[in-house]
Amino acid sequence: MSPNAFLHGDPGRLPFLGHFRADRAWGQGTISVAGRIHSRGDVVRAFRAARLIESAVQSTSLDAVSDRHQALAAVWQQLYTIDACDFGTDNGSDLVVLFVSSDTVGTGISGVGLGGVWALEDDVFAPLVQGDHPLLSGPGRPEQLAGVLTLDQAHGTIVGVPHDHTQPPKSTEWQQKCGVHP
Repeated sequence: MSPNAFLHGDPGRLPFLGHFRADRAWGQGTISVAGRIHSRGDVVRAFRAARLIESAVQSTSLDAVSDRHQALAAVWQQLYTIDACDFGTDNGSDLVVLFVSSDTVGTGISGVGLGGVWALEDDVFAPLVQGDHPLLSGPGRPEQLAGVLTLDQAHGTIVGVPHDHTQPPKSTEWQQKCGVHP
């Protein structure tokens, strides 16, 4: 099963300012990325930074990747090649991102700036990460590669919520809150 990562939008007039999504396939699996970078609310800078991140994910070489952990590490490494100033005025300190990678053995979840992560199972969201967990942290590009939560079971839809808006997703409105138009 291929994972699909989504991130809740923010409350307010521009809920998806600086939001980005990208999906990639590699040999035995897939990786899905969802996140945001606000750039202090500057619409143009946020748009540019978000497209730069999407481009970095899409251009990551996954030819030598053999498992979900290597795929996650490769995409993280690619984000580290981006100059901090290209992330906008805050130099990436406002980065919120959820990575989900699956292979034939399981799923790996990584990210920063998250307040919780849930999986959609039979039209109900089950918590994967919430409360006091190392995966949950403030925003910003970490100084070293972020850790990975390993799951034995694959999940099709995984929704993260930003650290500053930690309301769990609801099965009746998650698509709207994530900017998905069915």
